[in-house]
Amino acid sequence: MELRRVLFGLTTATALLLGAVPASAAAQPRLSVSGANVVDPAGNPIVLRGYNWGHWGTVQTQDPGDHVAAGANSVRIPLRWWGEWKDDVDSRDPDPANPSHIKAGHLALLDQTIEQASAKHLWITLFVDSNYGQGAGGTPDNFWTDPVMKQQFKEVWQFLVRRYKATPYMGAFEILPEPKPIGQSDDQVRAFYDEMIGVIRGIDRRTPVVVGPNDNYSCSHLEGAFTTADPKVIYTCNYFIFDKPLNRIKPITDFRTAHNVPVWINQVGVESGADDAKLKARTVLQAFEDNGIGWAWWTYRLNGTNPDTHGIYYRDPADPDGWIVKQAWLELVNGYLAA
Repeated sequence: MELRRVLFGLTTATALLLGAVPASAAAQPRLSVSGANVVDPAGNPIVLRGYNWGHWGTVQTQDPGDHVAAGANSVRIPLRWWGEWKDDVDSRDPDPANPSHIKAGHLALLDQTIEQASAKHLWITLFVDSNYGQGAGGTPDNFWTDPVMKQQFKEVWQFLVRRYKATPYMGAFEILPEPKPIGQSDDQVRAFYDEMIGVIRGIDRRTPVVVGPNDNYSCSHLEGAFTTADPKVIYTCNYFIFDKPLNRIKPITDFRTAHNVPVWINQVGVESGADDAKLKARTVLQAFEDNGIGWAWWTYRLNGTNPDTHGIYYRDPADPDGWIVKQAWLELVNGYLAA
């Protein structure tokens, strides 16, 4: 396995130095978009269902196989870049001599994580999260106000697209989750995505891209996210579950019908200790099933010890290297994974 990883890295590095990608890139089957459907390489509609590997570095060797056994066909994988997170999660390398702007150790871990999913034939949505860049918490220095960091973000995506263009089961590139820049309209957020789509399409014209609306991926802003910049766009919005669990289903289906485009939920989840949490989760996941809406559950492993928040697994407070499973939640979510 280690030799294979080394050879893969050398092949990819050589290709990058030459400004190209391996010849196999053109032959890799890819998802696509047909009307309101995501379609598989054979042209058949596919509803993407799976988990988020949302907390950096928590994936365990058995996780991809367990997902597939439960019926999952996809997974959402992060790279955190330019933000404030605990435990050295930020992958940004400030060294100007590094053209990828990504720390080497973080890139190696991302390679490993993607390889684990790809080897089990899980369609991967790769997203680059930047809580500074998206304007989270009212951050005034963001991709709409800082042209230097915006350019670096473009170069990050150019690097990643070249690196993974030849990767089997690379399903979609999710540009930037949860934008909420101060003073920027829906149109200005959409213009940012359109520009980034052009950056990606300069390298890869086949792999779908994922975009979502302003105001932290608010489902009520979906109309403002609609773009004609590219036909292979999958739309998304957040669906954390609160008191009115079905209040966003109609806006999603109305948008999908009005524009004949696919909508996939990048994050659906509920805090485990919330009142009627399991009932609410079943209600929402069943509504997704009834309406053919794909989803990724937030999240599979929680890098924390609180059993009452998100996560199917959480850290064992008595054993920093151990995990505790919420068995009832695992069975609940797995029960909605199979088509």
